[in-house]
Amino acid sequence: MKGDLTLAIPCRADEPGLTATLESLFAACQHPQLPPRLISELVICINGLKPEETCAPLMAVRDFCARHGVPMEEAWLEPDERSTRDGTQVFAPSSLVGEVCPEPFDFAQNRLRRRSQHGGETGLQHEWTPPHSVLLPQREREPVLDRQGVSTKSPVPSFMVLLTERKGKPPAWNALWRRARGKMVLFCDADVRIEGEAVYYLYTRLQRESHLRLVAAREVPVLQDGGTWWSRMGAIPYRFDFGNAGGRLYVLRKDALSSAMPEDLLLEDAWLTVAVGKHRVAKELRAHVLFLPPATWRDCFAERVRTEGGKLQLARMHRALLAVGPVAQYDWSQFWREIAISEYPLVVCAGGLRALARLWAWLALTRKDFYALYRPFSSTKGWIFTHR
Repeated sequence: MKGDLTLAIPCRADEPGLTATLESLFAACQHPQLPPRLISELVICINGLKPEETCAPLMAVRDFCARHGVPMEEAWLEPDERSTRDGTQVFAPSSLVGEVCPEPFDFAQNRLRRRSQHGGETGLQHEWTPPHSVLLPQREREPVLDRQGVSTKSPVPSFMVLLTERKGKPPAWNALWRRARGKMVLFCDADVRIEGEAVYYLYTRLQRESHLRLVAAREVPVLQDGGTWWSRMGAIPYRFDFGNAGGRLYVLRKDALSSAMPEDLLLEDAWLTVAVGKHRVAKELRAHVLFLPPATWRDCFAERVRTEGGKLQLARMHRALLAVGPVAQYDWSQFWREIAISEYPLVVCAGGLRALARLWAWLALTRKDFYALYRPFSSTKGWIFTHR
């Protein structure tokens, strides 16, 4: 089991919240019941970055490695996605990393220590519980930093950063898939927060049920300050398990796919569900990954257009994968039983928005290619809190 698991994160060059995502993943990988030395590496692919430029995610990775004493390597990718030898750098954490940790430590407040203005160390005790979501159990954890701020029990032995000018999540995903050395790969989005038990539950479920090739976490929407009309509407479907894999956090065996992911995909998680095979895909409801649903009309409509365009893309270009059945299966009787009467206006609005978005996507695809329907959603990046 040593080195069987690779951690992989595709990340845009303009992603603002990677630091807290890394800290929540790092904390989750220190679950005491995970096998020792399970993780072989953490690999991140930052896409859309031009040579000789830097970006917030790259700086976040360097700071993360400095704080935790993790060796880091950076490599630029050629157009064929192979790393260049002359573009490879090795980053060695300084013995004074405790002096370069950025302030304030708003993230991972139950994991880290910071230096006070007088030079001493101050323990952070505040615990955050995600509002309007499942209450998660408290658990004692051992500190991971020594007096100099260097990690003494890092679960991540090395960190590889792949840099590429190519934009898009599917090309970054393929680069990570080819680079991963482990027998299993845990993929994580760059704008989420991972509950402390999630990695353990995903790993044990995949190990326990040998026929499975992909196990996904339950996606828990966080409604900050009570949420907006649009975020509350978008959060409703995540109460239910429709049998498809969520794409924000999942673990995948390396023998699960026979070919690379198509690089113009709009719905990577839907394609994975049918490409791996629905009978070999499961959702672990005890593993929680927290995310922000779109909170504005513009982002909500854009996400819906992308979703409907992705459905059309699967039906037109990957019809053979749908021969055994649809990506998701809906239990409408359960749906209506669990929807409160006060939420009926949200459901009606969601139905109308879905119809309008499908028409919009169909018309747009008469003039554009599929990936033209993709754009980032800025309101899903505005975390007020980080992770517990």
